[in-house]
Order: sequence, then C-alpha cells, then structure tokens
Amino acid sequence: MTRQPASVADHFALTQLLTETAWRIDHGRADTVWELFTEDGEMRLGGTALRGRDAIRRWGAARPAARTRHVHTNTRFTLTGDDTAEGVCVLTVYMDDGRGGTTPFAVTEETGRYVGTQDGWRFASRVTDVLFGGPNVRVDQRS
Repeated sequence: MTRQPASVADHFALTQLLTETAWRIDHGRADTVWELFTEDGEMRLGGTALRGRDAIRRWGAARPAARTRHVHTNTRFTLTGDDTAEGVCVLTVYMDDGRGGTTPFAVTEETGRYVGTQDGWRFASRVTDVLFGGPNVRVDQRS
C-alpha cells in the first residue's frame, strides 16, 4: 500500500491514543501507559529505549508524580498498510515551577508507528526527541 494520509476517523482515533497517553501521565497513571502499546512495543525517550510492555510498565511505576501537562500539536498521520500507520507530532510539556506558576519545560518531536488491533490503535513504537529544553532536562523527566 502506498502511503496516504490517514482518514478523518483514523486521524481522530490516533489522536485519541496520544491524548490518552498524556492524560495518564499527567494524572498519576503512568503505570498504565504500557496498555497502549503492542506486546513488543518500544518507547524511546532520548537515548533510553524501553522494549516490551514489561519495561514500559516498570518505567511508568517508577516515574515520579510530577505536576505536568502534555500538549500535542501539529499531528500528522499516514497509513502504511491496512492496519499500520506512522505519525509525527510536536509535544510541549509544561511543568509546575514550584512557585505557583508554570513554565514550558520542553518542546519535543514524537514519531510513532501504530498498529490497529481488536482494541483499537496501539503504539508499536514511540520515539520522543527533545527539540528545545532547558539544560536541566533529564530523560527520566521527559514524557
């Protein structure tokens, strides 16, 4: 199949997957993010690669409950097969600055490969690369 833009329905469903991931992380439920990946799915945060649901589950369970909000924009999805897709988006992470305010913590670019399953779209791969961020941005704080 030649790459083509995702249909409106697929674009919406893939955007919902991104939104669900952000909501879980922002609301102290990072320990459930693994459910949104295929069994052999991979999540890469900077130079750290997590392979398989168990590794992603451990990451989520260990992630500090930071006061963050993840905002996805500029989403673009293309179909690569009958039940596969690729996508890219910009993710801006806002973090409580500890003084009652918020600051943009990092601007990242996320690329993903997706697989359609009986439970809907799931991540086969999710790669987060920091585009802009302060000098103190650490991998364990990202996404």
